[in-house]
Amino acid sequence: MKKLQKELLFIILLGLFLNTPKIFSQNNNEVLTYNWFDKNLGIESLNFNNGSGHLNFDRTINDHHRYYNTNEFKNGNITYEGQNYYNIDLQYDIFNDQLIVRPYTESYYIQINLIKEKVDSFKIDNEKFVNLKEVPATFKSGYYEEVIVGNSNTALYIKHSKAQEKVIKDYSVFVDYKPHFDYLLLKDNKLTLINNKTEIVKLYPDQKRKINDFFLMNKDLKKTNQVLFMKNLIKYINNF
Repeated sequence: MKKLQKELLFIILLGLFLNTPKIFSQNNNEVLTYNWFDKNLGIESLNFNNGSGHLNFDRTINDHHRYYNTNEFKNGNITYEGQNYYNIDLQYDIFNDQLIVRPYTESYYIQINLIKEKVDSFKIDNEKFVNLKEVPATFKSGYYEEVIVGNSNTALYIKHSKAQEKVIKDYSVFVDYKPHFDYLLLKDNKLTLINNKTEIVKLYPDQKRKINDFFLMNKDLKKTNQVLFMKNLIKYINNF
């Protein structure tokens, strides 16, 4: 019943927005309408209010946490059960491959683990992540950063993950996290793991020299920012 009420009210509100002077684009009107609806009707109207609570009791060391980029919540967007939600407080737990939302509430202590099967995609820190639910058995399913290269026929998918290690310091046990990345390339409708240069050359044998030159010219970047190195490499190979 609530879902039907939401859909009816959304149609009315969207009509009102579209009849206003064309100061905003249609996309901006859609975002404003969703935001107004979600904020004014409250968290009980949102479809993702049925996940479990997110808890984290890590005692970390060296500021190495389990989250993507930062352990703070960031503003982002979600597509959940086909429904778009904008300007939502999000956090991505890379260790558990879990997307967390902080709903509209006076208490910032409420954090919800979204049901992964219902998440289609999300955007955080201007990076888009998609939920690859059906991948070959040799690959990990779950959230991947998506980088479209030139056209929809070629895309780089980056799996962000972290390994957990126990560290004893001053007779206390702490948790340390080490990042790891896997790279899948969608080319000619086929996903291929490209974690090293050999695998990349196999996909682009006619560009072997070009690939070797890129590795040689970007050794420092590969050491300091492996993800950016791979993004630039695939764009370079495809001349974008």
